[in-house]
Amino acid sequence: MSEIETRYFATPKSLKDFNPSFVFHWADKNNVSINDWKKIIQNFLMIPMAHQMVGDYLVIDESVNPENRRHMLMRPYQVYALQAVELATLGADNKDRIKHGGFVWHTTGSGKTITSSKTALFLSTRIGFDKVIFMVDRRELDSHTAESFKAYAAYEPVEVDGTAYTYALGKSLKNDQRGIVVTTTYKMANLVKELVDSKDTSLKDKKYVFIIDEAHGTTMGDMMHLIKDYFKDNAFFYGFTGTPLFEENQINGRINEQSELINTTEKLFGPLLHQYTINEAINDGNVLGFNIDYVNTGEFTSYPTLKIQVMDAYEQENPKETKDDIKKKFSNLSELQIELAAKKLDVLNYNNPEHIKRVVTRILDDWDHTSKNRFFNAILTAGLKKRVVDYYHEFKKQIAEREINFNVAMTFSMGDENDPSGNDRAAYAEMFEDYEAFTEVHFDVNDPKYGVNAYFADLITRAAQDGSARNSHNIDLVIVADQMLTGYDSKYLNALYVDRSLELQGLIQAYSRTNRIYGKDKEFGSIINFQYPRITEDNVHRALALYSSGGENSKAIVDEYDVAVAKFASAVSELKSVFPNPADWKIYKNDEDYKAIIGKAYRAAAAQLNRVKQYYVFEWDDDAFGITLAEWQRYAGAYRNLFPAEETDGGSINPMQGDIKLEGTELITAATVMKLIGNRVHTEGSVQCVDDETLRLLHEQIAQLEALGEAKAANLLLQFVDETLVPGLIPANKDIEEAFSEWKESILVKKIQQYAEPRGLDINILLSVFKRYNPNDEVIPDYNDLLASIKVPEGRSLLEIKMEIVGSLREQLEEWKRESFN
Repeated sequence: MSEIETRYFATPKSLKDFNPSFVFHWADKNNVSINDWKKIIQNFLMIPMAHQMVGDYLVIDESVNPENRRHMLMRPYQVYALQAVELATLGADNKDRIKHGGFVWHTTGSGKTITSSKTALFLSTRIGFDKVIFMVDRRELDSHTAESFKAYAAYEPVEVDGTAYTYALGKSLKNDQRGIVVTTTYKMANLVKELVDSKDTSLKDKKYVFIIDEAHGTTMGDMMHLIKDYFKDNAFFYGFTGTPLFEENQINGRINEQSELINTTEKLFGPLLHQYTINEAINDGNVLGFNIDYVNTGEFTSYPTLKIQVMDAYEQENPKETKDDIKKKFSNLSELQIELAAKKLDVLNYNNPEHIKRVVTRILDDWDHTSKNRFFNAILTAGLKKRVVDYYHEFKKQIAEREINFNVAMTFSMGDENDPSGNDRAAYAEMFEDYEAFTEVHFDVNDPKYGVNAYFADLITRAAQDGSARNSHNIDLVIVADQMLTGYDSKYLNALYVDRSLELQGLIQAYSRTNRIYGKDKEFGSIINFQYPRITEDNVHRALALYSSGGENSKAIVDEYDVAVAKFASAVSELKSVFPNPADWKIYKNDEDYKAIIGKAYRAAAAQLNRVKQYYVFEWDDDAFGITLAEWQRYAGAYRNLFPAEETDGGSINPMQGDIKLEGTELITAATVMKLIGNRVHTEGSVQCVDDETLRLLHEQIAQLEALGEAKAANLLLQFVDETLVPGLIPANKDIEEAFSEWKESILVKKIQQYAEPRGLDINILLSVFKRYNPNDEVIPDYNDLLASIKVPEGRSLLEIKMEIVGSLREQLEEWKRESFN
């Protein structure tokens, strides 16, 4: 907290787990940030709100996976949504005290499922409700949601019951135990149908609260209508959605008993209780924007030639019209209108093997860059089952031809019990065999337990992990029809390939799979469209106008590549103006004020470069960037030398080693210097020596290493060369790298001795502490033994020494650890 800004966050497990992306501003109910400290105290830190934040609005995630266990504090809009639902259940939000349902519109990716699940947990502990029923749209989310609930409810006085079958659901609802039941719309509709058919009204008088997550899609169908009609007397229904349905969506809907057409989210659930749009989420940094590309895969060469094709097709369908009339009719068409006409007349054919081949080639050619060397993964949606299978076969073909490792999987139809159609057994049998080859997990289409549904559950879990770079069992790309385009949540998904038509809520839902925050390596979600470029662009603008109140100026679309490059060039120009020559970094090393100016300019340029690098068309361009790669690396090196404490920040100060190779040159590293020493030394008698030319080359490369930001490593190498190699202190039979390691260790031991001696510490115990020390651990190993070993030097007191150790030991251990890894 300061006078001008306040942020809050949940305590991380360790410093390593701290993520600045999860540090939040407090805001008011209209999602306007509050920074004035007086208002913060009044709205956030006063009782009872402060107590509620750590009691009601704290989420303790006791996930099955230890890596995912963490504390989470709800964000302001999540808190206000929960409060709004609570007030609606009590009727406290209107003067007539009428209890009612409603819906929460929080943009996809902003933590809506945590909001809805925490709301369910909160209401389940309140007196007055028999049960809270949490309904999800599809079966693959059913078990996942139940697991999440149990993780969130580990310290809550409530039972969470995930129901596998309709019978179990009925049994759970009929018992008197309060708690939460997690189920699907499909199971609940089946149960209600059984109750209605048997004229069983035993559940009608129960006071239930229904929380419907992802409240779009099938919520407008017969199943939700059936459920609401049965429980209408005593139940409240609350929908949580990132894409509510409006009149503009033109949903067919259903007619209720009062002859009202129920075709919008508001008509189905009740009034809007709280809103948090995509623009607000992007502005707050809670979701990412999109970089959207519209790719012409070669179906037409240009819009003028496409217009000629359209006119020819129109003439064939309308032979009675003259050429002049046709020419006039099509003379002033925009590119969008040309595409619309081409689509209407079937001029462009995207349903052919050549198109699929081109798309797969494009994806594989750009894969390493798009996926950040296979760290992230992606989804390709093709719309139809047959096209999913065709794409899968083309990927297999090209992967084999290229002889590369690329883990691709597919899914369609199955796993969605709301559409229980038959599956293509042959396709799944083939998929299972291929899937087992890279996952080592066996599935069988004829096995009810380990068949398609079990495969899909494993696919969902595996795809939510990172790409195949870290774990060869992970998935790089999933090809889908409609599955995974709603409700699926993974921060490792950074790209969506689209070879189909998407509109309005379907488009926002699908695109938003990519907008989860990860960190500096993921500045936006990449969307690559392969059909009808202008029609798709128009669909995007219409969807954003509806769901972000932004239209063409929406924050949801990031800068085009040329604009992003121009911003980087401008930042480079500013950097050069304040720091003309990066080789002069030593001049400013002790000038803290000017260092701050240099640091600010460099960080601005580096942050913009990080964004530019994430566009799939990225390629280093000296002219457009206003700087050569070699020059940028020298700036990056100077920055690292000026700000050595930030060396671990691989994003903003990354000199791009490994991303781009300078043709005809070798990037200088400590390893290349050691390699040069090993190749150029010669033996004289019993020791190793270097001639004058080798010494000149060594000094030259060490200077280059320093210019690239490795000043510490460069100084260490220079000291090693001058103190051991030049005087001839390395035995002839000694490996150079081994000699360097031993020399570094001896230097480090001397530093540890220099710390131990004036404090009377036992050097052997301190060395043991150092070797066992882990910066991520809260407790320093053998700490009490170390303090017990103190032999107080003359003129000092035990208390003084202990206080000195308390204030300096951890920092000193971390410094020694850093040096030991250099």
